[in-house]
Amino acid sequence: MADRLFDLDARGVLGVREQLALLQLEPRMRRRLLNNVSKRVRTMSRQRIRSQQNLDGSPFAARKNPEPGQKKMEAGLGKLIQVTSLTPDQAVLGWKNNLTSWVAAQQHNGTSERRTAQQMRRWNKVSEGEMATQRQAKRLRRLGFKVRQEGKKRLSRPSVAWILEHISYMQAGVLIRVLDETRGESTGADNWEIKLPKRQFLGASTTRDTSLLVNQVLQQILNSPR
Repeated sequence: MADRLFDLDARGVLGVREQLALLQLEPRMRRRLLNNVSKRVRTMSRQRIRSQQNLDGSPFAARKNPEPGQKKMEAGLGKLIQVTSLTPDQAVLGWKNNLTSWVAAQQHNGTSERRTAQQMRRWNKVSEGEMATQRQAKRLRRLGFKVRQEGKKRLSRPSVAWILEHISYMQAGVLIRVLDETRGESTGADNWEIKLPKRQFLGASTTRDTSLLVNQVLQQILNSPR
């Protein structure tokens, strides 16, 4: 799912004996198990970002137009990963902000779709809190970001001041990512073909790895004082 890239139900990765032991735990202990497993998966996911590797160990697809001093890909997403839902039977690891979840899903699954200038302008009307930074505004201008400003008939490159006033921090992040990936592929001033390669960093590498991790944490809880 777009906003639930790691959804853990421990019962699905345990053997019969372990499932019986799990069911005998108090609800608060089952929540502890799922919370601990999710946080370990988060640590593993952040380690992949530092290594710039996918779940299968292959390297991330490189940026098409890298710039000196750019941060590692997905570093911003990695910092924001958290357990967004936790019950005695299920934990969800992801992002609470809907726009961030959408961006993460695009990066994780890869996508190829067309965006029009009208759709891009629609982003400007979405409120996401904190406004764009000076650095983001200047980056957008360098990437050729254009909008149809009030009183003007054609798309034009807005000033830094206009971006700071009208574009939010989250919107700027999305626009920069889109423009960075599609730079040099524009089919005209009014539409773009957006192609994002898969960069899969969230989760455990295999179902077996998930099973081993859950079993390990379960045994720790079973053997610990309560």
